[in-house]
Amino acid sequence: MTQSWWWREWLPNAGTLTLIGVTTTPAGTVVEADGPSFGRCPSCGRRSERRHSRYWRSLKDLPAQGRAIVLRVHVTRWRCQNGRCVTAIFADRLVGVSAARVHRTDRCRTIVHLVGHALGGRGGERLLHRLGMAVSDDTILRLLKRPANEALAPDPLHVVGIDDWAWQKGQQHFGTILVDLERRRVIDLLPTRAAGSVATWLAAHRSIQTISRDRHGPYAEAIRSGAPQAREVADRFHLVSNLRDAVQQELGRLRRFLVVPHHAPPSVIVPGTASGARVVRRTRSSGVDQERRLGHERRAVQLERFHLVKRLQGAGLSAAAIMRETGIGRKFVLTWTRLRELPFRNRMEPRVGMPEFYREYLWRRWTEGCQSVKRLMAEIQPLGYVGGYAGLAKLVARWRYDAAALARPRRVPATVAVTIVTRHVSPQVAAALLGQPRALLTDRQIEIVDALKHHCPGFTTMRRLMLSFRTILRVGKVRTLHRWMARATATEIDAMQRFVRKLRQDLGAVEGAVTERWSNGPVEGHINRLKTLRRQMYGRAGVDLLRARLLPLVDNAAAR
Repeated sequence: MTQSWWWREWLPNAGTLTLIGVTTTPAGTVVEADGPSFGRCPSCGRRSERRHSRYWRSLKDLPAQGRAIVLRVHVTRWRCQNGRCVTAIFADRLVGVSAARVHRTDRCRTIVHLVGHALGGRGGERLLHRLGMAVSDDTILRLLKRPANEALAPDPLHVVGIDDWAWQKGQQHFGTILVDLERRRVIDLLPTRAAGSVATWLAAHRSIQTISRDRHGPYAEAIRSGAPQAREVADRFHLVSNLRDAVQQELGRLRRFLVVPHHAPPSVIVPGTASGARVVRRTRSSGVDQERRLGHERRAVQLERFHLVKRLQGAGLSAAAIMRETGIGRKFVLTWTRLRELPFRNRMEPRVGMPEFYREYLWRRWTEGCQSVKRLMAEIQPLGYVGGYAGLAKLVARWRYDAAALARPRRVPATVAVTIVTRHVSPQVAAALLGQPRALLTDRQIEIVDALKHHCPGFTTMRRLMLSFRTILRVGKVRTLHRWMARATATEIDAMQRFVRKLRQDLGAVEGAVTERWSNGPVEGHINRLKTLRRQMYGRAGVDLLRARLLPLVDNAAAR
């Protein structure tokens, strides 16, 4: 009675098995059971009681109190009594306990599958080992990929989102992810984004009625050939992003007009030097001398290598032979063979926020007697300087005890007016502010927008067009979109005209973005999830493993 109750509680689905005994060993616990007293042919379904032979089948089960448990079942081979049946001999089917030709119970395989789906191979192996289930990472991945590789029979697909994902950053190697937008789950993963492979997949799912995609050309071609019955919907986020890129390109051409007034104090108080004050002589900075010496040494070494290349070139050696002879890189050899003299190294053009950008103002203040780095830094920070103390100190260190600086008078008036009252705005920042409604801007951003409207030609027009375009994508109509396109073309802004021409090339999908409620937002979320899984597996996961971990869990996935 006790054993029968314990047996039913421990293995609820083992109704056809009879408990023989339980043995405890140093390695764990072994539970022995006997199979059913008759068999049923899997081909014809006829009952048979004629035994052919018997054998022991060992199945790993879930651990108990950290100890491994093995279920040993005495399985019978039966003879089919139907003379017309194609199966002559068959073995017991342990329905509800374990599938055929496996070494684990169904519930054990389910746990392994769940852990592998969440943690992958190595992480799942460590966790299962702590739980008392010794499973290798290869076994976990094999059990994880097996259900995903089988042909799926999902519910009919009606709305699908398509987008690409990069196998590796910086390389032109992309895959394709397909998401069921109605259920917000991944339905498949393709290793490429070629139009042919996507069209083949779409042709196998004729129930698709709507497809949301970005504006990548091969996807449009794949939909036209593989799913001509589907309505295309361009993703609204990508449309706004394309418009912002076009506006940013136009603002880059108008960079000199992207200036705004800076709210600096009208004057900066600088104490002057008294006529009889003693000038303190400072020693030359050893860091400046060291930097100059290293610069001269680098120049000398580069000149020596340049002359070596020119001598070998004069001796008739080719560029490849010079590279093999000297070990100098290909880029240097090819460049130096075309030059007569070694040019000096180009310096980066100063940008707003760099010390070099304020060189003229700093030199004027330096020659007027203000040689405190902290004071100079306090003066240029209201003018847009965003660097640190070290960068500014490195710039002015070369001016100490400069003859030209010492020749100038050290006396300055008590008040020096600040003449730099503007700061530049990058095209990226200007484009980002241009597309934001006024209610979402801070006070400082509102001032920048108002100043750009005044100084930058076309800024007001582009802002009005961009805000109205975003409104059309949210609550607009198709005829409103066409009126917007005509108005944007009439502005004679080159970037807006190019953007409208691109819209007309994909007009059907753009109109779908206005009329349909679907978007690629869930697809982008699953792409972020895919990237996280790839990082978790150190970027070594193939498409089969990624597909297995991205596809939703099925209740009987581990039992198939």
